[in-house]
Amino acid sequence: MRVPRAIPGLLGLATAVALSACSKPAPPPPEVLLAPTADTVVVPVVGVSAAAPLSDGRWVVLAPEEGAVRVIDFTNRTATPFAGSPDAPSPGPTVLTAIGDTVIVGDWSTRRFTSWLPAGTPVDSHPAPDALVGAFPRARDAAGQWYFEIGPPPGPEGRGLGDSAAVVRSDAMLTRFDTLAFLAPVDLAEVATPGGTRMLRLALAGHDQWGVERDGTLWIARVDQNQIEWHPPGGAKTRKSVRLPDPILPVQEMDRQMHINRFPEEYRATARQLPFAALKPPFEAVMPMRPGMFLIEKNGLALDSTRAFQVVDGDGVIRRVVAPSRGNALGFDGSHLLLAEQFPGGVRLLRYLVPEQVVAARTERR
Repeated sequence: MRVPRAIPGLLGLATAVALSACSKPAPPPPEVLLAPTADTVVVPVVGVSAAAPLSDGRWVVLAPEEGAVRVIDFTNRTATPFAGSPDAPSPGPTVLTAIGDTVIVGDWSTRRFTSWLPAGTPVDSHPAPDALVGAFPRARDAAGQWYFEIGPPPGPEGRGLGDSAAVVRSDAMLTRFDTLAFLAPVDLAEVATPGGTRMLRLALAGHDQWGVERDGTLWIARVDQNQIEWHPPGGAKTRKSVRLPDPILPVQEMDRQMHINRFPEEYRATARQLPFAALKPPFEAVMPMRPGMFLIEKNGLALDSTRAFQVVDGDGVIRRVVAPSRGNALGFDGSHLLLAEQFPGGVRLLRYLVPEQVVAARTERR
């Protein structure tokens, strides 16, 4: 039960009122409009679900519908199969991440995840741990520890999906596992299907996002609280950012239609039966810029011709960044922001230069 705070004395109350009357609202953070870009590459796929930057400016992207991993070269404007072969390195890739220039691909068909160098040389390969129900790692720290997201078992009629997923850490040898944190349960709705009633996840509902810094600090962007948590290694006290300011936007018919159009044509009739959230989440993507600072993609109106981002640290919003594109963010490589625009011919990838003053920004302490 929440305990109410004590009521201040008359002198303290009068002082607080006087100070609030004299104080001015904090000015909005500076806004930076990114310059239009000529760095574009078209990939003839239904969608791109993940991207990982390489140190030479190229990106590796995952197109799950086609089971394709592609290397994106903006200098030559090419999208080539990873490792130089259409069927390499993985026939059924579902998870893609990278640690420096080591690319890690999780493959559902082999139930293994493999680390690769950019030239296609395999570094190592591991079976998905049975102890984690065959999950693939989503991150790795400098000590070689792996990090996984373990969803709840569906249970009867899918009702177990309303439980919390867990972030689990393993040692480098995948023999010891520790639960570090739990994520917020996803929003579900009861839907009648030909096979009976089932609980389905609400489309366009938000979810907690997380990642790991090189020293093993786990960060979690909490969608319900609209703030970021840091869980340092070794059991140190969890830190939290201030709650971020955002308007509440309803999910409209155009949002629903755009979501349905992201599915392949043969699946759109099924997608139209999905339950949708009533409200949009406060953010869509959270991308680390450096330890303790993030570039957060904000939600907006369906027909917006630009994408808005916040540069955030523990004290709040430092900058507001606007990209002249309607695409969704896939990643940030330290100097460039990668966006993906879907169109009838596939996915158009755009790379935007982020000015140095944004990358080096600091919160102005007041």
